[in-house]
Amino acid sequence: MTEKLNQLIRILDLDISPKQRLKMVLDDEFAVSVDQNEFLQIAPAYLGLKISPRSPFFVKFRQLVMDAYPTSRGLKEDELGRKLHLFRSYLDLFYLNYIHQYPGQNDFQRLLNFAHRQKIQLDYETASNYHNRTRNGACYPHNMKVQLMRNSWRLRNNPARMVEFIINIDRGEFISEWNTYKLTENGEVDSELTHYSIEELGEVANTESFNYGIPHGGYYVYPRFQRTHQFLDVQQPRDNLVRQRAKKIYRAPKGYHNGGQFADLIKSGGVKDAKAWQRIPHDFRAEVYQSFVKHLVSSGMPNWGINYYLSSTMRYRQYSVI
Repeated sequence: MTEKLNQLIRILDLDISPKQRLKMVLDDEFAVSVDQNEFLQIAPAYLGLKISPRSPFFVKFRQLVMDAYPTSRGLKEDELGRKLHLFRSYLDLFYLNYIHQYPGQNDFQRLLNFAHRQKIQLDYETASNYHNRTRNGACYPHNMKVQLMRNSWRLRNNPARMVEFIINIDRGEFISEWNTYKLTENGEVDSELTHYSIEELGEVANTESFNYGIPHGGYYVYPRFQRTHQFLDVQQPRDNLVRQRAKKIYRAPKGYHNGGQFADLIKSGGVKDAKAWQRIPHDFRAEVYQSFVKHLVSSGMPNWGINYYLSSTMRYRQYSVI
């Protein structure tokens, strides 16, 4: 697959318009088509493609999308834009495939090993409420969001918070639509909605999502990029029918800043936050979490993560990680 990746990068570097290059990648290389269930299919041979999150392919592809769709209409501008929106799930798959190669007891450990080997820092600051969707509400978050690169000052090919991972805090396993999807006899993704149970749709609703724009997270974003995430990622074209259904069943909680009861457990503390939360007995977690949210609302202080809260609260200090 190395030659395939090199060919993709050569196309991204051609001296033709951004939309022409993007169309060549989708149509000529991946042979994309939108099926009867509005699911984007690619040539089955490439479902196993492994691409490092640090590959120039991702940053070049992202830059072309930003160049091709600079207005507030975002990817809703045309049919190519909709295909690009649907294609982002395959971008997720390619880097998930790559991280799965790394050693580790679970996916989170594999990701940490990758980051250590690559000497890069991970970002835990972006809110994860859209990846903690539930059917009937939840006592506390179960998933955390991790993005890379943590930050960048590049004016072109900026990789800041581009690649995204959603991880179950207790198990350390990736939460992804690719854990749910089945394949048909011809090797394509099975897009028939009736072939998936309500329970299976949970990971489709909470899946990771490659960012074409640059999310703010906890960092400064250049003015030229400040609305790219809103236009290219938030204001999305239509999803496929499977994901549409999943998002109707599983609803995102409202953040405590907006009158809701959701607050991220994992923030600047990163790994320490995750370890601290894992120390808390399951039957005690609802109480701790409610106290945590109440503290954030009443104090008006920034959310520095569950470990900071535990370490500064006598009643719960025993669970904190030094």
